[in-house]
Amino acid sequence: MKMVDLRGKLPIHKTKRYNTRRLTDIRSIAIHHSLTLTGSPEAFANYHVNTNNWPGIAYTFVVQRDGTVYKCWDPEMVTYHVGNSNKHALGICLVGDFRSQRPTPAQYQAALELVRQLRKAIPTAQQVEGHSEYPGYSWKACPVINMNTFRDDLDQIRERDESMNASEKASFEALERKVASLENSKNVLKKGLQEQGQTIKKQRARIEELERLHKMDVPSWAKAAVDEALAAGLIDTPNGSSYDFYRLITVLYRCGIIKKGDV
Repeated sequence: MKMVDLRGKLPIHKTKRYNTRRLTDIRSIAIHHSLTLTGSPEAFANYHVNTNNWPGIAYTFVVQRDGTVYKCWDPEMVTYHVGNSNKHALGICLVGDFRSQRPTPAQYQAALELVRQLRKAIPTAQQVEGHSEYPGYSWKACPVINMNTFRDDLDQIRERDESMNASEKASFEALERKVASLENSKNVLKKGLQEQGQTIKKQRARIEELERLHKMDVPSWAKAAVDEALAAGLIDTPNGSSYDFYRLITVLYRCGIIKKGDV
């Protein structure tokens, strides 16, 4: 699990500050989704501070779709995310709108691993609930994922940990990291291909535009220039190649390769 520490680096309110608590005050871990197709801790912090007028970002951790975990606060910080249950709940947000999306495999596994580690570090925080399972939030579509399945998957991890010796556990975790790395590489490759496709599309449009310009009628000013060159004895006959020269000048000018006065 890749973790990036953003504590002290995100936007906060000019005057408002969150309260703090003891680790033993934390009894549950709250799972959220961002309700946005994409997003980042910086974007969420800006919204929570500037729109909601909160002291700072609402989540202690944010799990990006590539599986990267961002640590936004120390667990002792009491952030705003589950109303009257804030003091006793630690908030984790998975980036995505799970009404129309699903967590990526890397993201889901990172969330499970994060919760596993938090439950080990904070023995009082064994309860894991979705946002809508907290008092007063049954109306809210958050996090939409099946929390019973999520808790079952956590239990399987716990059973695995208890049944494995140190060597087996290390080998299994190494395999998990390799799978996550391969998933991330696939996403990077997919993004690169998409960007390359956009570049090729722009280049094709540019070529078509140049071809259209090259086939345009000879501009009237070019005809007059050819007549002047003919009268001055610079050319013998006003053939097609003479006009092509001025047509080319026009193409270069419109493309911005030459400026007025260069020729």
